[in-house]
Amino acid sequence: MNLYAFELGRKKELCFGELIAVLGEDKLVERNLDTAIFKLNNIDGLQDRLGGTIKIIEIFDHVPKTQISTSIEKKLKQFFQNHSGKIPFSISVLSFKDRKTINIKELLNFSKKIIKSLGLNCRFVNKGPISPKPSTIYKARVIEKGIDICIINGQSSSVYLGRTITIQNIDSYSKRDFDKPGRDAKVGMTPPKLAQIMINLAGPSNTIYDPFCGTGTFLMEAMLMGKNGVGSDISTRMVEYSEKNLSWTQEQFRADTKFRIFEKDARFLIKSNIPEKIDAIVTEGYLGKPLEKQPTQHEQETIFRELANLHLNWLRAVRQITNCPIVMCVAAFKVGPQIIHLPKFQELVKEAGYKVTETFTYDRPDQIVVRDIKILNSC
Repeated sequence: MNLYAFELGRKKELCFGELIAVLGEDKLVERNLDTAIFKLNNIDGLQDRLGGTIKIIEIFDHVPKTQISTSIEKKLKQFFQNHSGKIPFSISVLSFKDRKTINIKELLNFSKKIIKSLGLNCRFVNKGPISPKPSTIYKARVIEKGIDICIINGQSSSVYLGRTITIQNIDSYSKRDFDKPGRDAKVGMTPPKLAQIMINLAGPSNTIYDPFCGTGTFLMEAMLMGKNGVGSDISTRMVEYSEKNLSWTQEQFRADTKFRIFEKDARFLIKSNIPEKIDAIVTEGYLGKPLEKQPTQHEQETIFRELANLHLNWLRAVRQITNCPIVMCVAAFKVGPQIIHLPKFQELVKEAGYKVTETFTYDRPDQIVVRDIKILNSC
């Protein structure tokens, strides 16, 4: 088994939760600020199905801070033995509270001398003495043509040294998000990365169901992860958009899994609507009307009452059909630095026959309506 570090995305706890769901807590070696290190046999195909992992790093050394230069020199001489041409090169520092703890500029110049001693030239991807953005590493094709050395803070004054071996394919995410034929900004589209995370949080599955499928984002991502998808929506237009987008996904990404979409109000689902065996329900239901300013307390209470009634009824309906896990988004409001959550949600889901086993909050700085991601299991 080898050690691999997974660089966590912006919402660290949510991204770490995804890794635990996929890889298992028993394989976890160490969790730090920006990374989680696991002992694994291989990572084949993992990067493309992990929405919350920015890059995967293969650990090649675990040393005291005083031995960083020696370890990097050894790795560079080994790695570039048979290389030619100008090499894109970067150093990334992860999981340090103070990034200045590691002198990146000094290490870059040291590495340049080592590479030059091998008869090679390199081009620094770092802009100044800071770690490069993952998007910069991706666009410079460092993984394919050069090397991104990662220095990861460890426990007991030690560091892990690793080489980035995979990185998120931002072009593919962009294509799925913006190029799909059926888009509607008014319905609030779930980011593909978040959809992947939520599907993974549901655990192993062959077929997922989305009762509020909208433009089909969850089902698109499920198909790309090798799962079959069943979706429904109250809107005829959304059903048409989903069917169009899922057909497009099959064609553009050669996804060979199956899907079925039908029109239905989720509050009135019955067993005959879903003859398939459903392994998980993953969905972002109605989050309320789009808001341009923070709602008053009265407006919050009105929206929460409407959403509570919706969630209670559709959860009751699906509980009569299946007892599979549910991963769902619930609306919350950001009021200044505070997040106001839907009140008494635990009691609501208990009335429908479920219990909340885990909660994560997904938000952005400029958002008023944010997402509480809830994992439900039947009581």
